[in-house]
Amino acid sequence: DPIKAFEAKYTADGTFTPEELKAAKKDVQKIVNDATTFADESPLPKAGLAKELEYPTPHGSDYNSIAPPSFAESVNKKTISSEQLKNINSHIDALRKKAEDGLITIAEAVNLAIHEEMLRDPTTTLQAEDLQAGSSYGIPGLTQQTYGSMRASDEIIDEGHFIGKAIGEAMNGYRPIVELMNANFGIYGMAEIASCGNTYLQSGGQFKLPITILGAGGTAPDQALGAEHSQPLHAYIMGVPGLKIATASSAEAAYGITKSMIRDDGPCFLIFPVKLMNEIKGTVNLGQCMPLKGALLHKASDKSVKSGNAVTVLTYLHGVKESMDSIEQLQERGMDIDLIELRTLKPLDMETIRESLQRTNKVCILDESTRSGGVGATISSRVCEEMFDLLDAPVIRLAMENTPVPYASPMERVVVKRSSDLIEGVMKLCANKV
Repeated sequence: DPIKAFEAKYTADGTFTPEELKAAKKDVQKIVNDATTFADESPLPKAGLAKELEYPTPHGSDYNSIAPPSFAESVNKKTISSEQLKNINSHIDALRKKAEDGLITIAEAVNLAIHEEMLRDPTTTLQAEDLQAGSSYGIPGLTQQTYGSMRASDEIIDEGHFIGKAIGEAMNGYRPIVELMNANFGIYGMAEIASCGNTYLQSGGQFKLPITILGAGGTAPDQALGAEHSQPLHAYIMGVPGLKIATASSAEAAYGITKSMIRDDGPCFLIFPVKLMNEIKGTVNLGQCMPLKGALLHKASDKSVKSGNAVTVLTYLHGVKESMDSIEQLQERGMDIDLIELRTLKPLDMETIRESLQRTNKVCILDESTRSGGVGATISSRVCEEMFDLLDAPVIRLAMENTPVPYASPMERVVVKRSSDLIEGVMKLCANKV
């Protein structure tokens, strides 16, 4: 018994006397008894409280309206040297110039957002593996060099450890960011991820847990990363209550959503397309957070809608590029799509989906998770339950097969769906062959 061993050790060495130990036990027992009495006399919580405590920051909040802490400037002056500040401002200016020129990558956009938020709020911290070298994609680049090892921690290869550490920081007034080299590595911190989602409710709203976990993930066609690095973690964590899950397939979305999630008072998980981190380039809306909702990236022509040859396509991560690549070929065949990027997987933006379905009455989901238990399964069930009267045909789900993602290309092409599969699915819907 460790308690008895503790008591024996410290009474033996004179740290406290048996009488002092007895008095301390009496005090402790009174605290326990008072807490028990308080619990017994308290009314039962109202029935709807669990739903009220799902998210500390209500869905749909305007993150741009959240004011920075008043102490930010004074703390930065005390903790960041003039030389460090000069270097990081030069780095930020260079990234902003890239953004203005439409040349910033997803990885660079996230790095820019992180630096802006860490300067804006000194309670923002970061933990990542191989941090000083910038991790795999440069997302945490120059953070430790600027803010020091207390705020930017170079972590050991143990995701459960540093996600757990982030929970402790969040419960003590900090706003931690956890960068995973590959989002799949979050599998080794699943217990801690679950704790992130449960803590706000379990503490009766006392601990909000403003944690942002982010990393590159998903499964692209011809990815060739093998099963271990191609798992759909976003699907695995869909069932974690209290957790907001977002995706971003462009620099603009990556930048804006990163800033929003860092400012959110609850636990958030943001995933980027692993094969497009340095390939996709674009502009960002500098200084602005992005709403956590879906985005209509391409609108089907009125002609295709009137002829019944328009389909709502729901997708995310690499599926966005695959869908964009299919549009020209579909238009050549007299068909078109409403392309919706699912930038929030949870909570799901059903209103954007509804607005599109009211035009097309057909939906195809290009899903980067397995057919069983996947993201597409959740979306399909909700569409059928909530919008059945808008459907002229069954929902088509283009999901990964229920098998580990193979490394070998011939096998992988069967498992991972792509633009050619999407074209086939849209053609079936338009020809009423589903």
